[in-house]
Amino acid sequence: MSTFTLAQLKTKIQNDLDLLDEDFITALELTAYINEGISKASAEIHSLYEDYFLESANLALVSGTRFVTALPTNMYAQKIRAIIYDNGSNKYPIKKIRQLLEIPHIQAGEDYRYILRNDATNGMRMDIYPLSRETSTTNITMWYLRDAKVLALDADICDIPEFAEFVIQYAKMRCYEKEGHPNYSNAKIDMETLKKDMVDTLQSRMDDEDNEVLKDFSFYAEFDFD
Repeated sequence: MSTFTLAQLKTKIQNDLDLLDEDFITALELTAYINEGISKASAEIHSLYEDYFLESANLALVSGTRFVTALPTNMYAQKIRAIIYDNGSNKYPIKKIRQLLEIPHIQAGEDYRYILRNDATNGMRMDIYPLSRETSTTNITMWYLRDAKVLALDADICDIPEFAEFVIQYAKMRCYEKEGHPNYSNAKIDMETLKKDMVDTLQSRMDDEDNEVLKDFSFYAEFDFD
């Protein structure tokens, strides 16, 4: 599958629309249009096949300290799929603390549990209770849903390559819109067609040939094992 850098996306759009020798639409504006298109595509992906953006990160523990960390900067809407503890011999899901009154009663030997809080100074934070019993950078893994990458540098790679054509067409439509170009209406129709193709692709996508639709999304709040 072909991948596209921001520079390649801009060059493609500029060549197709013959924008290379004009300054009415600046490079910054074109970059903004491209990122708008990526944001539109990302919203469709998250609504139809959000596991496209499934990501993981290890959380570091330091023995005898309270674990406090910021959420990953690329996390989408605080959507945590699972936090799993695995030290090789002991494995379990780290569950969310449901009631604040539970916190004073959490004992040193209990399974780890977590809570999210919105720090006025530092933003969203995760606390894990009880105090860390070990020093490790690998025993805890958090699975979460990330957002699509915002492209800022020319070398940045678009991380939704299957839908780059939609992003390109969206940016073209926005260029025509700013110019008041007569091709704007046709460009919008072409964009909507590509959007439909994207939606159809996402709706039919399956993991391991399993296309069962999950109707209960409560696992965002609690992940459990049998």
